[in-house]
Amino acid sequence: MSQVATDRAAHAEIAGRFAVRMGSSSAAGPESPPNAAATSLSAQLRARTACLHQQAEIVLGLPGAIRTLHDYRACLGRFLALYAPLERSLATFDEWDSHNVQLPLPSHSACLAADLAVLGTDPAGISPAPIALRPHLPTFAHALGALYVLEGSTLGGRVILRDLEARIGPQIIGATQFFGGRAAAAGPMWQSFKAALDAFGCRQPYLGNNVVLGAESVFRAILAWFTNDRTIAVGQS
Repeated sequence: MSQVATDRAAHAEIAGRFAVRMGSSSAAGPESPPNAAATSLSAQLRARTACLHQQAEIVLGLPGAIRTLHDYRACLGRFLALYAPLERSLATFDEWDSHNVQLPLPSHSACLAADLAVLGTDPAGISPAPIALRPHLPTFAHALGALYVLEGSTLGGRVILRDLEARIGPQIIGATQFFGGRAAAAGPMWQSFKAALDAFGCRQPYLGNNVVLGAESVFRAILAWFTNDRTIAVGQS
């Protein structure tokens, strides 16, 4: 079997594992937002996205859903298909510097692309997630909420990576930038981002709901993309 065919099969298998039934907690409707005057924006985000966050963790099933090198490659490719267009969208906003927020360098998608290249997959051959499944980010506040999700996800990366290294072994050496690239810097970088996020909330509290909507949009995109039965066309443009 060719590498392209193997990768396609792995993508299909891992997408199937991720496709679990969504929990019924969303049926009760969104949580009531906490008192914005007394609660930081980061705390509001944590509280109001908790249900979607939990559902995303269930759907992704990490690290247990990754059992082999093929699973690992498929997972990285699926993240890249969603994150690359998302991060391109974030880069179109020019307000980051004025709010003391730095887009991560290297970007999450750059780390994914580097890992895939080490594993023998050309990242340029991975088709992006369909526009209909991508987050809707009409304003900077929405984009800030989206970045909250991406940056928060780095905190558990090293825990996931330790499990994967123990299970898969030396086959992933040199291909761990996405889950472990920040190493000990993950915590301080998160604290810096959270401070800028909360400062934004203090200056413009009336935009807090849009920030939450942006974060929710990313979580819903993750849920939709990782439960979608479409496989990534590895090796095709």
